[in-house]
Amino acid sequence: MAASLNTSELCPSFGEQRESTSLSDDIEKSITNEIICILQIDDNENKDEIVNNLLENGRHSLIKYKEDIISKIYKEVMNGNDNKLMMLLQKYFQQQCEIQYGKSNQWFISFLEQYRIGENHDIYERLLTRTAEYGNTYMKNCPILSITLQLLFEGIDDECLKKTNVFNDLWFTITNGGLKSITQYSDYIIKNVMNEQLKSQSILFQALREYYRQNVFSSLKQSNIVEKGNLYELVLDDVAKHGWLTDLKPIQDLITPRSYNRLLEKLHSFYTKQAQPTNEKKNMTDVRSTEVNLKSEPRSTATDTKAEKKQGNLNLIESFSKIFHSIYLWYIEEADGQINFIVR
Repeated sequence: MAASLNTSELCPSFGEQRESTSLSDDIEKSITNEIICILQIDDNENKDEIVNNLLENGRHSLIKYKEDIISKIYKEVMNGNDNKLMMLLQKYFQQQCEIQYGKSNQWFISFLEQYRIGENHDIYERLLTRTAEYGNTYMKNCPILSITLQLLFEGIDDECLKKTNVFNDLWFTITNGGLKSITQYSDYIIKNVMNEQLKSQSILFQALREYYRQNVFSSLKQSNIVEKGNLYELVLDDVAKHGWLTDLKPIQDLITPRSYNRLLEKLHSFYTKQAQPTNEKKNMTDVRSTEVNLKSEPRSTATDTKAEKKQGNLNLIESFSKIFHSIYLWYIEEADGQINFIVR
């Protein structure tokens, strides 16, 4: 049985960070006031709920508050991606990244900056727009990894995200199988980019380290393995490369066999098997519908089959009897007609 991942502490979501003062009070207050002003909901009793939902779930969340917003304003903010609300939500997303990761993960901020001002600017803008529209929908439990995947796997565009489960499958695969498993999704990433990311210390490798870090370190402590030198970092590197089912060969000779086996058991317990491969969401629905229809059909037993055959034979005999009876009557009528003709 797989151990449950401690997802609450893997990579705090933007919403959780916002509530725990990831943004300064002044910045958050400023953004909140601007949203209230744009939507003109200052006197609305639901304004706090509306703003919180916007910052957490993006513009898409406004649909359920349509009755709380003036129709003209609602149409303006819901139309296109160049309006004031969308620009404000994009600004909010950028500020979150800078404040949340600016000090602890400077490499990530540099990575985003390269996309923002470089030749991949369009991909960066697509990510900004998607996040402004849907908020944390695609952030999973580790925004730093999700954002990295969304930028690198440019073949997974908005249409692919909405109509298929490719991104979900990629996420499941890489968070179980580590960096090496990305080759299974080579159709969605430029070959040169993939080869570069497969190297140690690549951007994706560092993002995976952040995803695995919490559970790897807790497993080491629970296995009574003392942190000596760079031992913890070596284990984290190995798991980030090979996933939960790694054999940890690089550190096998650095700890006792008992601790080694205990650590392997703990790490392997995090591995989760995928229930079924799911590419097209529509196909999944069709399969489920078919299963339901099949289950609704009554099952036939051997006794039922014999009874059906017997009944069928009786019906056939009855049909033949009726046919023969009709022929007989016709024959009598014909014969009677001929007799009458002769008598005359």
